Order: sequence, then structure tokens, then C-alpha cells
Amino acid sequence: MVKLFALSVLYKPTSDVSPTLLKAAYDLQQFSFFQRSSVQEFMGFTSKIITERCDIGSRQSVKEQEYMVHVCVRQDGLAGVVVSDHEYQYRVAHTMIDKVSY
Repeated sequence: MVKLFALSVLYKPTSDVSPTLLKAAYDLQQFSFFQRSSVQEFMGFTSKIITERCDIGSRQSVKEQEYMVHVCVRQDGLAGVVVSDHEYQYRVAHTMIDKVSY
């Protein structure tokens, strides 16, 4: 079954500045109560790091542990990040990021 764990919007003004998290939504129901905070922290940290490493005006999909992290950074520095499982389609994730960020 296809799962979507997190959707985040970040702002990356320039390539030498760390991105700022503007808004994030998480679906952590499949994790136990005691794991949720650490999983949410991992997803937030991974979103920031991958956005920081992604060039302005580009998109990437990165495998991180058992998750896929899809990132799209617009020309104005607004970035959308989706954390999903491996079954989630690349094209669907990037289309959703485009709809959320525009």
C-alpha cells in the first residue's frame, strides 16, 4: 500500500543559508506512540538537509533509509518536500509538490 508520511514547505533564500521550515504536516499513525516524536524529528531534519543540498530551480528524489524524499525547489527559493514509502510514484509526488507550492 502506498503511504505518505510528511508534506513540508520550506524557504531557502540562497544556497549558503539553511532552509527555514514554514509549514509541515505529518501522518504518523502507523508508528507507536513512543516512536512518533523521534520519527517526526527525523523527517523534519531530513527535509531540511535534502532541501539545503538541492539547487534552486531543481527537483530530486532521494532514498533515505526505508523512505523516499521528493524535493522541488522553485526559483524564488520556496521548496516543497514529500516523505513517502518506495511505492509512491515519483511523478505523483512532484505533481503534488507543484500544486501545493503554486
